Amino acid sequence: MSPTVVIRPMQPADLEQVRAVAAASPEAPQWSPGVYASYLPAAQESPLCRTAYVAEEEGRIVGFAAATLLRLSNPGGEENLCELDSMAVDPSARRRGIGSRLARALLGWAREKGGRHFSLEVRASNTAAIALYGRQGLREEGRRTRYYADPEEDALILGRAITVGSPNGKFPP
Repeated sequence: MSPTVVIRPMQPADLEQVRAVAAASPEAPQWSPGVYASYLPAAQESPLCRTAYVAEEEGRIVGFAAATLLRLSNPGGEENLCELDSMAVDPSARRRGIGSRLARALLGWAREKGGRHFSLEVRASNTAAIALYGRQGLREEGRRTRYYADPEEDALILGRAITVGSPNGKFPP
């Protein structure tokens, strides 16, 4: 029987392990402790709202995902754009659905907060991540030429609408 993985909001005690997961994932941004701390619940501010979720297995953090929701109003209504800022799963825990569960947690959070659109950038060559995001209903919306360095590479912009009234709050499995 495989260990149970719990998806939950990130807490201050998780920061060191979250940074270790990022360090083991060269494709993830290597943020300072202060940047990770800005995603903790106590750091919330309006109209900018941030969150991070972790995947915990037997007391060990094996993945995390962080997102920002920008609440915008214009004459046509609210835009409320949510962007995935970072997500990583420890290499030893990959290919077990943890990334999909983290993505669904962020989509659910964005919906609860009134988000209307969810987007992210991903390396054009990262086929595993593109497939994971595709299973969450994200589709290519654009490209940023030479967005990444070391190695230089284009970023695909993936996104999807967030249906506030999704039946039972469900997203693709």
